[in-house]
Amino acid sequence: MDQKIVVAGATGNLGGRIVKALNDRGATVSAVVRESSDPEKLRQLEKKGVEILKVDFEDFNALTELLKGASCVVSVLQGLHDVIVDAQKHLLDATVAAGVPRFIPSDYSTDFTKLPAGENRNFDLRRAFHQHLDRAAIRATFIFNGAFAEILSYNTPMLDLKKKSVGYWSNDSDWHLDFTNIDDTAAFTAAAALDFSAPRYLRIAGFQVSPK
Repeated sequence: MDQKIVVAGATGNLGGRIVKALNDRGATVSAVVRESSDPEKLRQLEKKGVEILKVDFEDFNALTELLKGASCVVSVLQGLHDVIVDAQKHLLDATVAAGVPRFIPSDYSTDFTKLPAGENRNFDLRRAFHQHLDRAAIRATFIFNGAFAEILSYNTPMLDLKKKSVGYWSNDSDWHLDFTNIDDTAAFTAAAALDFSAPRYLRIAGFQVSPK
């Protein structure tokens, strides 16, 4: 059965890969974007057969109308409180009003439901949005893939190849961390978006490794 999936944040790195993974699976894909979105990125999406839906996220009625007929809305929005909480809440409310049965929020991270609040700003923003999502009349799937494996080549504090150092944020240097590469995260997200039986919590890991 042909399914229409709407992606918010399709012009980003992960968003673009999710679009490709959905196309590979035969889905009809639409991208809801702001009027200010990069025209070249929009042209690239159109070349892939993606329908571009320009809208003001603050215009609830217009956003709701564009989302009608979708089987799932996938959020890949990235930013701080104004995006992860405020803009995503507008998107969620319009999704529910449009009668869309499923929603995937922009998590794509470590499973912060098992971690204490207050230790990480980004996780706390996602927690704040989850409070809205938990009250919404919609079926949701949360994608917890750990960290993107690609960061291990960026010389971050976690693994700095130039300084030959490893950093960690707990007292357990043998704590195993989950990593999944971006393409695999996109593939799992696309599969979940097309699967009405997908679980509420999708916990995946391409591999696990500890600082030790």
